[in-house]
Amino acid sequence: MSLAASLASYRASIVEANSFISMAFQKNAAGDYLLPANQRNFITDSSFLKMFIAWETFIENAFIDYMLGEPSINGHTVVKYVQPIDHNHAGKILIGTQKYVDWSNPEIIKKLSNLYFEPSNIIDTYISSTMADLFDLKTIRNAAAHLTSTTQNQIVSLGNRLLSINNPTITVSDLILSFDPRATGAVTVLTSYLTKLDILAEGIANG
Repeated sequence: MSLAASLASYRASIVEANSFISMAFQKNAAGDYLLPANQRNFITDSSFLKMFIAWETFIENAFIDYMLGEPSINGHTVVKYVQPIDHNHAGKILIGTQKYVDWSNPEIIKKLSNLYFEPSNIIDTYISSTMADLFDLKTIRNAAAHLTSTTQNQIVSLGNRLLSINNPTITVSDLILSFDPRATGAVTVLTSYLTKLDILAEGIANG
């Protein structure tokens, strides 16, 4: 898959997941939600996971494309230190002796990028530019995927920090659908993060 195709696929997945959230919050003629709160929250959490998986899939595909010598959308190539024979072999090189690559961890992405490509490569440059946001997204992803006392404490801490509030019961849905006080205009936390991810994906794909 080319980097242009990977970027297009990522963006299509984001649009689809956002459409699920919009459907979950549909109202009837009287202005009441068609679905109860627990179902709206479930769909929101599941849609966020779909978005995050789309991001992980994009970054994995970008690695494999560049490892195989594929040019960026703008025609640039990355100096690479590996010679995989095909797509599957590149994936095995990335995994190494582990069971999988934790694409949710930006530190791992940076380390892999500087192991397989020349230092200060395009992936390292863009990932380094927004490490804090990527770790925040990992926190939200963990809470959406499997809520435990640990992940609950983490999402509460993150939500209270981002929204400048003190809410000990804040959920993933509460957080990502809240208006982002850091943004200009009526923009949700989810939209703020998706904008940043799109900039990352476009920059990495353009090379």
